Amino acid sequence: MLIIGLLFGGGLIVFSIFTALNQATNDAKTASDMTLGAPLQVAAPTRMVGDVSVLPRGVVSHLDVVYFHRTQRCTACQNAGRYTRETVETYFANHLQRGVMSFRELDVEKPENAAVARKYDASGSSLYLGVLMNGVEYLCPVEDIWFYTNSKSLFISFLQKTLAPLIGGL
Repeated sequence: MLIIGLLFGGGLIVFSIFTALNQATNDAKTASDMTLGAPLQVAAPTRMVGDVSVLPRGVVSHLDVVYFHRTQRCTACQNAGRYTRETVETYFANHLQRGVMSFRELDVEKPENAAVARKYDASGSSLYLGVLMNGVEYLCPVEDIWFYTNSKSLFISFLQKTLAPLIGGL
């Protein structure tokens, strides 16, 4: 009787551990590819620019914030995705709700994300902005985020200062 009790109790413990691991895996899969707001759905001529500082003057009508990553991610890559999402959700929630801004986090190694990755020329961990202005979509990397991945407050401050001037009038 004692042996049966121990086996049953041990089985419950093992079951609980596997259930918790499975839930954590499912949560990670859900969080790895996500979309907030409405991504740009308009076909527009596309131009790649090197930095937001070289964007032409004009009124931004939509802003896509797209964080790309590989399936296996280091701490800096995980932080970049998490901090980008937090910045957009916290400081630009009204823009997301109105559909004038979106945030997407996409695994570049998944076949269903290949077209978007090709469009932005993303092959690994990277943050891009898709800025629609005057009927042209400008694709712009935000490379300086990597200086701030060890400091959540500096990362969020940098990204907030990068995004705010673009959508100030939206």
